[in-house]
Amino acid sequence: MAESRDRVSGGVWGGAPRKSHRTELLPLLAKNRFCDTIMYMVESHPRVSVVVPVYCHTSDHAQYLREALESVAGQSFRDFEVIIVDDVSPKDIAPIIDSVNNLPDVTILRNVLNVGHAQSRNAGVRAARGEFVAFLDHDDIWMPGKLARQIEIMDANPDAAMVFCDMITFGEHAGRLNIDQSIIPARPGFYWFVAHGNFTISASAVLIKRQIMLDIGLFDDRYSTCDDFDAWLKALMLAPVVHLPEKLAKYRLHGSNVNYTVDRLNDNILLTALIWRYWRVAPIADKIRLLPRLARKYVGRAYFTIRRFRTFEN
Repeated sequence: MAESRDRVSGGVWGGAPRKSHRTELLPLLAKNRFCDTIMYMVESHPRVSVVVPVYCHTSDHAQYLREALESVAGQSFRDFEVIIVDDVSPKDIAPIIDSVNNLPDVTILRNVLNVGHAQSRNAGVRAARGEFVAFLDHDDIWMPGKLARQIEIMDANPDAAMVFCDMITFGEHAGRLNIDQSIIPARPGFYWFVAHGNFTISASAVLIKRQIMLDIGLFDDRYSTCDDFDAWLKALMLAPVVHLPEKLAKYRLHGSNVNYTVDRLNDNILLTALIWRYWRVAPIADKIRLLPRLARKYVGRAYFTIRRFRTFEN
């Protein structure tokens, strides 16, 4: 498959004037045949890499992206870079990025094919130079202290793989998702997440060690949904996960992200295999508690064989 390499003149993207940097185009992501890279490097490595997967195809999406990037630019913590992965957006995202003031250094990766959010996030993680990765979906928003508070938590918990904060749901379909975040423990375990399901954590609420993402093999793009849930469970198998009970992220529910198709049979098979993988090495108490959950997965598999696909709204 032929790949074309685009170049952006004028150095690093972003609306605010910046001091000039020595820049160099580097060929990254050789393992990802779907992605072209536009990479502008500075000499120092940031503490955090912010990865923003983007598929911008309506004027609403353009506005969502602008608001998301403005929330990044407004962070009180400043030692970070921004990696935007454009998943073949029909709309030109360059003017949107240029319109946002006070963004730090920005890397733009352009996928050659539309490959979805899992592979787009993976491309961003591979290109990241920070110790930590923070994901932000292009339609979500961060509060100004989000990165600062999560860095504080990770510094205070050096054994942890990641930290996630509470979320505020908003948008035209905000009522579809009701989560009682007050019941989340300070350090939820594997069984707790399996018992409470896929909607506990939004990717936009997570700050995770980049090495952990590499160690778990990144996001599994075989899922139709819950590839992020799979990733958090795999991270838990390596190190603790910390809950920060502060609402520092806003999760937007709108027409485009409540009407996608989910392959329930496929996702059931993949997630059940992961639970069995944990079960083999789990403490006895978790083994006992997980057995009914595994039984339910197999009952669900029989049902999903008959009614395999559904839309999120159903």
